[in-house]
Amino acid sequence: MSDSISILFQPMNRMVAVNPGTVVLDAIREAGIQFEAICGGKGFCGKCRVIRVSGEVTFEGTVCANSLTPDERRKGYCLACHAKVWTDAVFTIPIESRIDTPQVLLDITGTIGKIHPSVQKFLVEKVATGPMAVLGPSVRFTGYSGIRPVMTEEQRTLVNNSAGLVTGVISFTEGTSRLIALEEGDTTGTLFGVAIDLGTTTIAGLLTDLITGEVICRASTLNRQITLGEELVTRIAIGRREEGRVELKAAALGSVNEVIRKVTRDAGISDQDINDICISGNTVMTWLFAGIDPTPLEYVDAEISHVPLILTAGSCGVNAPRELPVFCLPAVSRFVGGDAIANVLTSGMHKNEEISIIIDLGTNGEIVLGNRDWLVSTSCASGPAFEGAGMRSGMRAMKGAIDAVKIDNDCHVTVRVIGDTKPKGICGSGIIAAAAAMAGAGILDFSGKLNDDVPGVRYGESGKDESELEFLLVPSQNTATGKDIVITGEDMAYLMDSKAAVLAAITVLLHKFRVRPGDIRHVFLAGALGSFGDIEHLTSFGVLPEFPRADFHRIGNGSLAGAYACLLSSDARIEAAEVAKRMGYIDLLVDNDFIEEYWAALRIPGKEELFPKRFGTWKG
Repeated sequence: MSDSISILFQPMNRMVAVNPGTVVLDAIREAGIQFEAICGGKGFCGKCRVIRVSGEVTFEGTVCANSLTPDERRKGYCLACHAKVWTDAVFTIPIESRIDTPQVLLDITGTIGKIHPSVQKFLVEKVATGPMAVLGPSVRFTGYSGIRPVMTEEQRTLVNNSAGLVTGVISFTEGTSRLIALEEGDTTGTLFGVAIDLGTTTIAGLLTDLITGEVICRASTLNRQITLGEELVTRIAIGRREEGRVELKAAALGSVNEVIRKVTRDAGISDQDINDICISGNTVMTWLFAGIDPTPLEYVDAEISHVPLILTAGSCGVNAPRELPVFCLPAVSRFVGGDAIANVLTSGMHKNEEISIIIDLGTNGEIVLGNRDWLVSTSCASGPAFEGAGMRSGMRAMKGAIDAVKIDNDCHVTVRVIGDTKPKGICGSGIIAAAAAMAGAGILDFSGKLNDDVPGVRYGESGKDESELEFLLVPSQNTATGKDIVITGEDMAYLMDSKAAVLAAITVLLHKFRVRPGDIRHVFLAGALGSFGDIEHLTSFGVLPEFPRADFHRIGNGSLAGAYACLLSSDARIEAAEVAKRMGYIDLLVDNDFIEEYWAALRIPGKEELFPKRFGTWKG
């Protein structure tokens, strides 16, 4: 770029060349910096803060002025999404805008019966033409029996020209068998597979020994799509355009390949030693990874195939042998995808005669209700509040995040911080804990609004309006950012919206199938909030009903566990397809009952029938 300008980002010491007039957020993406941009650059979230050190910058509209305090503006803060840079410049990315190493859930539960992967290895023999030549002229596999594997002429030539032992890797996928790779020597003693949880925010993976079932190593990374936008609807909008779709696919693929690079490096093997890959993700993430136009997913009548999507490593760009199949767990609907199917496989609810419910809370909440005879699901846009996003002091679950809060009767606050360091903000489990504690201490009223006559509650810088009330959790002198960590009135309105959406979604499912909370015998909590969130806090604040007779089970990363199951067992893949085919779906966007239940859930904790112990109506 002959007329380009240079932008230096500190403290990363990362420099990038861009055209004059480039939006700072685009320059940050170009530099490959993991950065908070929850709304995808629309100016809604106010999280993409940078500090201008030098350089000519102009601002679009009044977004920066409205999102920043006067003190922040004096210090040079601006929003990267609405700032254009025209000359060589230097920016500091403040600590609250950086995405540090997140706390990613890599724990899996569930049991695998017989290990029977969809890929096997056989020594290759060169034989004369005749009845013993299973594959036709010149080639057969020692110990192989079954339908004739598909083999290319190129593969046949490689075998015929080989001077020593050769091992063939055969995949049994889509009702057929195919030779997917040839390896020099006798490698029949090793068989490697990778299971991937393709999450909206993070991507986690396991490298597995497909002979023993042992998990060899684990790795995770942030989904690089997050700098383009946190929410699924934002990514769908970006994916309407071909160039946006290409960018989203490249971001997801880069993240998946990063996980593969980490696990193969830690195990001391090559990515060409991988023999099978299984991916579990929601419908939007799976389509974007495959490069499919997500536009149909905007409509309630979108036609969704319940058949697993099977790609090849070569066609989608995964770092593995080109012909290796990449198995993606099947979807149920536009917002209930392979990750929900994986949760069902992990829980085993589809085999149990007792009624169970799976609750997986994240940016997109997914709920599955049923037993071995019937299954029904729904999803709700719970928003990123449960992951710490969209809140004044919210952040991801990583070092420096408050993940637990206690408040005594005198409104004295005690917090726990990930990494046992000074806090930078508060993550999802901490926000739920804080809300429950604030409600219990009388800091919040029944509608989730802050009471202005309680110690610790004050008005913010902008004025005396009720919406400007905030509760001080940690004063600036005790934080890593030098800023107060607070829960604001706007934060609570956002959180109440998210909690009401989840509780209403659960209630709609229960009512439609005439199931009472006391009829539920097993509650399976999946995902990070399900693993780290306190059940008492989730119920006392009213995110979940009480389920008085149920046993609660934390299934960890159920999506990853389900992908692992499908990696080790071809029977699990058949199960996944069967579950997807028979699972019903309630689309809340066109359900009249949802609005009524949503309004009822906008109080703490919610309707009396859902909280019989709290209201003293439980008969036991």
